[in-house]
Amino acid sequence: MSAILNAPATIPAPTRTTGGRVTWIHVESGFHVASCAGEYVGFAERTPDGHFVGFDARSTPVGRYADLGEAKDAVVSARRHAMTEPESPRVQAALHTAAAATGLVALGTLATAVATLPGF
Repeated sequence: MSAILNAPATIPAPTRTTGGRVTWIHVESGFHVASCAGEYVGFAERTPDGHFVGFDARSTPVGRYADLGEAKDAVVSARRHAMTEPESPRVQAALHTAAAATGLVALGTLATAVATLPGF
């Protein structure tokens, strides 16, 4: 027996994952990259003086630490903090406006460069 469904298909809204195990990969000496369920989380890198700096998913430093474990903990903590703090609609609107303005400036710069080419 088969049923025919006439209900419209709906696509669920994107959601942030709330947990999951963070996996660390030792890429090269002094450089470790974190991911969770295939999503980039951040990295930890050894400095020339032997300390470790943790970086979040946007490559923003989250701190400088004496050992690798502390740097990794800071990266994971920054991920948890980012997941629990949704961006407000005002912040999203400001970011969209800034991106659009940047695109217009780039387009204007390109047009100026093309217009000033010799023989144009």
